[in-house]
Amino acid sequence: MDYSKSMSLRPATPDDLPAILEIEKESHSEPWTESHFQQELKVPYARVLVLTDDETDSIVLGYLVYWLQAEGTSLLNVTVAPKWRGLGLSRILLTAMINETVREEIPKIILEVRESNEKAIGVYEHLGFQHTHDRKQFYSNGETAKVMELKTSDITTPLQ
Repeated sequence: MDYSKSMSLRPATPDDLPAILEIEKESHSEPWTESHFQQELKVPYARVLVLTDDETDSIVLGYLVYWLQAEGTSLLNVTVAPKWRGLGLSRILLTAMINETVREEIPKIILEVRESNEKAIGVYEHLGFQHTHDRKQFYSNGETAKVMELKTSDITTPLQ
């Protein structure tokens, strides 16, 4: 079944914050705070997108936060609600970011991912991201971050 036909991707609004925060708390050992998300909604170069159901447009299935800047796009947070994982929703979110970055002629996308997050690393690699280096003890628990990069010059057509 193609779930993407019954979902919509749109910019987040303050009304989406309760659902985003619930997913954030369920998903991360060190979740972002409400003020963190509120701040991102105000930053001119930040994008906060939500993937919602088409029927009500109120059920947040996942979200994506990134900075779109001339020197590069920085992925800050991509999270899918636990009950919606495994359906390719993170790919839908990431594809939107990649396609906007290409349209804006920004040369690259950079991200950090926990070295233990093998599922996420697999998704990023599938989308063309390359591991460039590590940041030792990047996370508060001492875990290393893998830095990954996607050069937009490697993308010849919009991703589907």
